Amino acid sequence: MRTFSIASVSVAALMAMALFDAKPAEARKGASFSASRSTVSTRSFTRSSNKTFVKSVTKTSKMLKVTKTLPRVVHHKPRIKVAKIDKVLLKKGSTSAFLKKSPLSSAKLNFKKLPLHKAAVGNAHLVGRLTVPKNFKPKLMLAHAPHAAHHLRLAPFVQRHWKKAFFWVAVAGVGYITVPELYYDRFYRCTGVDDPDYESCIGVLSYAALEEEDERIGRVRTPMPSTAAYRYQAKVAPTPEARQTCSFEPFVERQWNNTFVWVEIPQAGNVTVPEDYYDRFYGKLGNEPPDYAAACKVLVEAAAADTVATTSLDLNRRL
Repeated sequence: MRTFSIASVSVAALMAMALFDAKPAEARKGASFSASRSTVSTRSFTRSSNKTFVKSVTKTSKMLKVTKTLPRVVHHKPRIKVAKIDKVLLKKGSTSAFLKKSPLSSAKLNFKKLPLHKAAVGNAHLVGRLTVPKNFKPKLMLAHAPHAAHHLRLAPFVQRHWKKAFFWVAVAGVGYITVPELYYDRFYRCTGVDDPDYESCIGVLSYAALEEEDERIGRVRTPMPSTAAYRYQAKVAPTPEARQTCSFEPFVERQWNNTFVWVEIPQAGNVTVPEDYYDRFYGKLGNEPPDYAAACKVLVEAAAADTVATTSLDLNRRL
C-alpha cells in the first residue's frame, strides 16, 4: 500500500508539471501535447514578451524625461480687479463721466466783468456799434479767453451792427461780439471745442464784413496818383491756388478810411494796404516764395476793422 501511494503521488506530480508547461488553450481543450515542445515554446514566448516589455518601458521612460524638460505652461489669473472697476462706474454713473467736459458747458462766465464799448453811430462808409441789451442771454458763452494778441483783432466785431440778422456771443476778456446768422455755423466750428481756434474765427467774421460791405456800398476804386510811389513791388505773381484761396480784387485801388500805401502785385494790379497793417502784410508777402494767401487774409481782416465806427476804446491802438 505504501509503495502504491508513493507511485500515485509521483504520477500526480508528473501530470501537474505537464499541465503547467502546456499552452492555456491546449490545456482547456485537453488535446495531446509533447512536454519538450511545450517547454521550448513557452520559454521563447516568455523571452519575446520580456524584450517587448523592456522596450516599452525604456521608451516610456524616455518620453517621461522629454516631458520633464519641456517648459510648463502656467495660466495666470487676470490682474484686473473687475469688482473695483464696477464700483467706480457705479459711483460715477456711467463711462461718460470719465470724458473731459467742454468749458462751453461747465465753465462760468462773469458777465459783470466783461468789457463794454460805447455805442457809436455809423454812416454810409462805417458800421455803427450797438449798446448791449439789458437782461439778455447770449446765444454762446466762451469762457476760454483768447490770447492777448487776439483781443484787438476781435475788437471790430464787438457790439458790431450787421445789416442782416445776427447773434450775440460773450467772449471772456473781450466782451460781446456779434456774429451774422449766415456765418454762425462756421463760427461755431471754430469755438465749439475745448480750445477755441480764434484765429479761424477772426477770418470767418472778417470775410462776413467784407461781403456785407460789397452789398452795402459796392466797390470804390481810386486810381493811383501820379505823385504816389510804391511801397513795395512784388516780382512773382500769385499762383492759381492762392487766387482761389483769397482774391486781391477787392483791394485793387481801394479807398480806405485810414492812411494806406501802394503795393504792386503782378497779374493783380495796384493794391492798397492800410499803414497799420503793412508790417503784417509784408511779413507774408516778403517770404520766398511769397505767401499770397496769408497776405490777402491780412487785408480782409483790415477791411473788417476799417468799416466799423471807432470808439474811445479803439483810439491810439495799433495792431
